[in-house]
Amino acid sequence: MNRIAWNWPQIVLVWAVLAFALSLPTLKTGVPPGVTGDDAMRLVEAIDLFNGQSWFDTTQYRDNAPFGAPMHWSRLIDAPLVALMALARPFAHDMAPYWAAFAWPLLVLLVVVALVSKLAEIVAGPAARLPALVLLTMTLAVYTEFIPGRVDHHNVQIALTLGMIIASLLGRSSVGWALGAGALAATGVAIGTEILPSVAAVLICFALYWAVDPRRNKAHLLAVAASFSLGLCLHLMASKSPWGWLEPACDALSITYVVAGAGFGVAALVATLMMPLLRHPAARVVALSALAAALVLALVWLFPECRYGPYGNLDPDVAKILMPDIGEAQPLWAWADGLRPQTALLITPFLGMATLFLVPLLVPAEQRWRWLVLGGFSLALFAVFCLQIRGFRLLSIALLPGPAWIVVHAQAWFRQRRTLRSAVSVVLAVVAFMGPAHWAFFSLAYAASGPAQSSSVTDHWNACLERSAFAPLAALPRGHLMSFLLIGPQLLLETPHTVVSSGYHRNEAGLRDMVRFFRDGEAEARSVVEERDIDYLVFCRGIPPSQALAGLPDFDGLSWPWLVQLSPPEAPIQIYAVKRDQSAPKLPS
Repeated sequence: MNRIAWNWPQIVLVWAVLAFALSLPTLKTGVPPGVTGDDAMRLVEAIDLFNGQSWFDTTQYRDNAPFGAPMHWSRLIDAPLVALMALARPFAHDMAPYWAAFAWPLLVLLVVVALVSKLAEIVAGPAARLPALVLLTMTLAVYTEFIPGRVDHHNVQIALTLGMIIASLLGRSSVGWALGAGALAATGVAIGTEILPSVAAVLICFALYWAVDPRRNKAHLLAVAASFSLGLCLHLMASKSPWGWLEPACDALSITYVVAGAGFGVAALVATLMMPLLRHPAARVVALSALAAALVLALVWLFPECRYGPYGNLDPDVAKILMPDIGEAQPLWAWADGLRPQTALLITPFLGMATLFLVPLLVPAEQRWRWLVLGGFSLALFAVFCLQIRGFRLLSIALLPGPAWIVVHAQAWFRQRRTLRSAVSVVLAVVAFMGPAHWAFFSLAYAASGPAQSSSVTDHWNACLERSAFAPLAALPRGHLMSFLLIGPQLLLETPHTVVSSGYHRNEAGLRDMVRFFRDGEAEARSVVEERDIDYLVFCRGIPPSQALAGLPDFDGLSWPWLVQLSPPEAPIQIYAVKRDQSAPKLPS
């Protein structure tokens, strides 16, 4: 089982079909897609690295105008983007970053297709490989996380999670795979702390292997502990200059996580040394639980700011304003309030989890442990999905072996009987996990549920995101912007200007001043303008400038005499100049 061959013709064919479908708009126009949101900020960071900013300096100097803002993102994603930019630069010139953003998610998708194929084979058998890949092509997460332009780290974290599951399954009988599992877990933490539930599942998996069979799995537990703790240490040294090695942080790789990894290594060593005293699996589980509890208490004592999670040290007042309007960070019960097409995202996670509870009851006993391992990982991802809806992207891909097993057995039933009923069972088994079918169903139900909803806000938003919409602003003299929060990253990518806040939690000062400007009246807004030397107010037409800041009243300051409208009323990007002693600048004709 540790030497499973890769079916590359099958993998490449499925990847090519997906890549073609995802690239079709670009192939038609010959122009790479625009980049928005977190992807735009990622590309800005990579461009800064390409242009000579230090590897160890992730400060975004055009955020928190005019002071600059710290960022918590990893250079491990910037590096391949810089390499792709270097390859594209001789041919694409100034468009090289956009072509790099076009290529990168498709390259990551190839890795994901290969890993899904391997995972399905390990867990559900060789016959499940092709059904899993077919189901992958119909998984909505593919069309949200691997479209050209998606250069933020989420698609890489999907690949790392799949790799961790595979390494954990194969690591039961191979020290080498155990070392690989720990290294992948450390790399995941180095890229982003969202992967912590998957990392915890890896460590718990190997701890339980040891608890069940300590003599056979002692070396594997110690291997994963050693590679995880050493990997964290090496990543920290590679990502920060020496004077930053001892600086704690909850939202990114830091000494906080290195200490946690080292603590796990010590706990694993202590547990294995106590093995002669722990003769029963239950006793070993209790001992591991006690050591884990002691480690958590020690970490809370050493790093109390992290007791509420990666964003626990975010100012509570800022969190109340910023976090509720981040849709993907909402819990399931809040996000799913009301019928809409996006409700389709819930179907595959729930049905897939049901298969992972069902299949272990039906497979032979010697195969059950693989399903239990996959179920454990999926349960951790399901908990994330319930707490933050964005967890669907990881979960809906990781659980594909379960639906694939159902399809394989429906096909076998059809081959045995050749009846209409058995044929229908195959169709239903596939449609049950067909994301586009779910989307179509909920779209029709939404359309039929009541009067048509106005699409004006959506139309304004889409027009505001077009790259061409930013050209008039980019042509103005460089300045500092007070802007609509949600287009902050794109303003940095598409124009030379700086912004007060692009929406990232480490820039608390910028967020506070943005709130002061939009909420606290003309005198306070004028103070912010003077303190930050602000030149322009920028927002999307038809969308309140203060939208995305929860609890703020409608902004009524566009009539202030010192704000002079520069853009035509119908322009997607509305631009107001801050009038000082001299006349306001004019848009180029």
